[in-house]
Amino acid sequence: MFGHSQETETSPVVEEIFYPAQQRIKTVCVFGGARPGRDASLVAAADMLGELIAAAGIRLVYGGGCDGLMGAVATGAARGGAHVIAITPRFLLETMSMPDGCQTIMVPDMSIRKQLMFDHADAFIALPGGIGTIEELSEVLTHRKLARHAKPIVLASFGGFWTPWLAMLDHLAEQEFMSADISLAQLVTDCPRQVLPMLQRGASFRTRDYMPAA
Repeated sequence: MFGHSQETETSPVVEEIFYPAQQRIKTVCVFGGARPGRDASLVAAADMLGELIAAAGIRLVYGGGCDGLMGAVATGAARGGAHVIAITPRFLLETMSMPDGCQTIMVPDMSIRKQLMFDHADAFIALPGGIGTIEELSEVLTHRKLARHAKPIVLASFGGFWTPWLAMLDHLAEQEFMSADISLAQLVTDCPRQVLPMLQRGASFRTRDYMPAA
């Protein structure tokens, strides 16, 4: 399917990548739902991913709070001893609780929140989530398409959550509103244990001659 690369599929072959080589991932930004959703297994998968982030010695940046999938991944990471950074607007901070030991950065609005999350991160993970998660994912994909960054992006498609999203990208490409080259900017897995290895492989991917099409 267009728009992704899975463990069971062969990734597209391209020319050498023009982006500079990226160092080992030190900080990952995780987007995800502030609600748990109706499938309890998603919360368990997010918590496991947080523990794996901690075990790998990677810092976690996220939008703050203990609720939903974003809270589950942060709680799992904090429990495992990871450095967890919550970047949250003032108006949300007043109603949030944070995982123990979490560093909190208060910002004035959502735009600055997204910018700081981007600036802190070496890579991005999109957990299942709602419209806010889709907006954050769309923005980092757009910036990647425009060659504004080379940070790897993994869709954590637990339970096949992101399948409709991938189908929509297929549709956009088929209707020629988007180039199929955006597929190079997304990696997809439904297994928490595959997320970090996929990110690190993406961070090592480099090109010289490939330029994403508009």
